[in-house]
Amino acid sequence: MLIGLLIIAVGIAIDQITKYLAFRHLEFGREYKCIPGLFRFELVKNPGGAWGIFANQLWFFIIVTVVALVFLGFLARQFDLKENPVFSVAFILITTGTLGNFIDRVVYRGEVRDFVTFDFMSFPSFNFADMALTIGVILLAIDILFGKTGAVWTKSD
Repeated sequence: MLIGLLIIAVGIAIDQITKYLAFRHLEFGREYKCIPGLFRFELVKNPGGAWGIFANQLWFFIIVTVVALVFLGFLARQFDLKENPVFSVAFILITTGTLGNFIDRVVYRGEVRDFVTFDFMSFPSFNFADMALTIGVILLAIDILFGKTGAVWTKSD
């Protein structure tokens, strides 16, 4: 579990450093093409969740984050993370993403700093924490449906 906490800390550092660098060195209102047709950097301050839902509802996000962290704490105690690598990676990614964006919400008065935007599809701008959270949720769903975690939850005594 100590290794998991260390990886979460490194992930949060990567998230905060990439946001800092983007917002320190890029200009608002300007697009920076990275791989034309694939993605670009463009600064966005998002006052809501995905696609801007619940904009300017800081207390809502604080409550949801605290509930999510309590739930993650419950999951961490319930399962042996060393014996279930898919769940372990999902847990680490979800925790990293949750805390990375929570730091932004608290420090930047409800806003999350996003800066990566896809060019090939209509999708909101995002950041490292968003990527970690999304991949983690997908892995958790796969593990619940097909892996050890789902077997634990569906086991009847």
